[in-house]
Amino acid sequence: MANQTMSVSKLDQLPEAARDRIEQLRLLFIERSKGHLVQIQELASKRQFASETQAADADLMKLAHSLVGTSGIFGFQALGEAAFKLENTVRENGYSEADFTEAMAGLIEQLNALA
Repeated sequence: MANQTMSVSKLDQLPEAARDRIEQLRLLFIERSKGHLVQIQELASKRQFASETQAADADLMKLAHSLVGTSGIFGFQALGEAAFKLENTVRENGYSEADFTEAMAGLIEQLNALA
């Protein structure tokens, strides 16, 4: 299970049925994150071809943006920060491959931490 926890103070204020539903959605998010990891790795491999880099970067930016929002909802702060870093790195014109590699590694590390 994930080693990151949600803020219990906010959850404690909700009815039990709502807490149960949020936990179900949280577990679904964790399960889907495995698919996100595969998708990120596929997009990273497409970047090896100059003709596909721009499209792969656009898809990476969309996926990272989505992860920023959803990870925050479920209390995965570090994942959201890593996704935000990748999104902003890719958004910059002329970013360095070193910055890209660092941002990708951080996001992959956080996604792996959910498993």
